[in-house]
Amino acid sequence: MSTHRPPPIQADYEDEILDELARLREEAMQARHVAIKTENLVKSLGVEMKQVGHRQAYQERRSFFNSSVAYVLFVVLVFVGLYMNFQAKVETYGVKLDERGREIGTLERQVADLTRSLERWQQIEKELLEFEHLITTGKKEQAVKHFSDLRLLSFSGLLEELVVKFKSEVARDKYDQGVKTFEQKNFSRAKALFEASLEYEGSPPYLGDLLYYQGKSLLRLENYKEAIKLLTKAQTFKHERKVRADIDYNLARAYDMENDKRAARRLWYRFYLRYRHTEKHRAQRAKRRYERLDKERQKGK
Repeated sequence: MSTHRPPPIQADYEDEILDELARLREEAMQARHVAIKTENLVKSLGVEMKQVGHRQAYQERRSFFNSSVAYVLFVVLVFVGLYMNFQAKVETYGVKLDERGREIGTLERQVADLTRSLERWQQIEKELLEFEHLITTGKKEQAVKHFSDLRLLSFSGLLEELVVKFKSEVARDKYDQGVKTFEQKNFSRAKALFEASLEYEGSPPYLGDLLYYQGKSLLRLENYKEAIKLLTKAQTFKHERKVRADIDYNLARAYDMENDKRAARRLWYRFYLRYRHTEKHRAQRAKRRYERLDKERQKGK
């Protein structure tokens, strides 16, 4: 074993070593501080990177959401546009369909009118054949009645003259039957015949005589008011003197039976004055009736 010792370190050299150690320690401390700062910066950078990543993800999600919303809105707008276009076409087709429906309805009504017209003309054809048959068989009264169904036709004027002639003949026939029935004292039947005669011809040449017989029929039927009207109207026509006297006499009698004493008294007296030479028997009756009514009037005073 060696007993050699190392030479003693000099004091300056130790100080130098100590300074070097102090410098190294200080550099180590600085390096440690730098490392710590770097570590902190790295951590901060990591946090910022995470935040940047979060923000990037949020932006991407937001962008995706916005894109989705925009797409949905676009799809909705497209669908609404298509729907509105479809509705417009449907409404257009609906309007056209309604127009077609109205046109069809109009055509159906026209067809119905034509069908009714055809049926009417078929009926008219039958009526014309019946009218012709009545004419050829001499049934004038029935022909005149039948003409009432034909008179509204455009060609009815062709038949008018013939029917007027028939009506005149039927009216005269009714009047003659009425006079004959009156003479048979069937006054109700006579009244009906005179009225029927006037229905066929309202102003015949023999109207004055018709009113005369009609008034007398009503007088016999005790319808005094109507008898007065008809006999008064009959006085406005020209008559033979004997018929005129009969009208005046029956008119006075109708007023008397109606209990119009004042008018009856006046008419009885006038009849006496007018016919005392030609209708002596009746004139005397009129005079006696006038005197009786006059006495009743004086008693009443």
